[in-house]
Amino acid sequence: MSKGMIRVISLTGFFLLSVSLAWAGDVWKVVDEDGNVVYTDQPPEDGSPPMKLPELSIIETDIQVNQKPADGDGEVIALTSGELRRLYRDFRIIRPLPDETFWGTASTVVFTWGSSTPITPDLNVRLFVDGKVQETPVAGAVSLTLDRGEHKVFAELRDTRNRRIMKTKPVTFVVKQNSVNFNRARPAPTPHGGSG
Repeated sequence: MSKGMIRVISLTGFFLLSVSLAWAGDVWKVVDEDGNVVYTDQPPEDGSPPMKLPELSIIETDIQVNQKPADGDGEVIALTSGELRRLYRDFRIIRPLPDETFWGTASTVVFTWGSSTPITPDLNVRLFVDGKVQETPVAGAVSLTLDRGEHKVFAELRDTRNRRIMKTKPVTFVVKQNSVNFNRARPAPTPHGGSG
């Protein structure tokens, strides 16, 4: 490693150590006979005073995820469609997985969707299964009973004015059921040439 790289790593380590130890208490800087610098929370034997570290700034806020800070009149400003698109760019169908096959579920499929940013109650989700819109809660899941066969699902995230913010990629899945003929008892074979 170059001296410059070592210096950058040392300074980064010092900063991180300083910030983390500032919560814990005092920090001392100790330089050994070889010139190595060590930061510690233990007082050195020479009795030197601890370092003076800047206080950490903590800012608490109650701003909603889908709102901008209040304007001069104290009114909260709603985010624009573009800002909402950036915020929810990873909105997706979580279940079913692409090409997933459902067996033994009595034809019931649980659909889930989401984003890394929590979906707020003022937004709404429209779920489309085989092109038909389904009633859905904003966050969470919904279960539907479907005919067996191949199905396609996608979802739309809409704003308070019912404008589409994001649309998921469609997911194709298959519902299969055991046949009523599966494991049905068959009549015993009769011997050739005779009728009973």
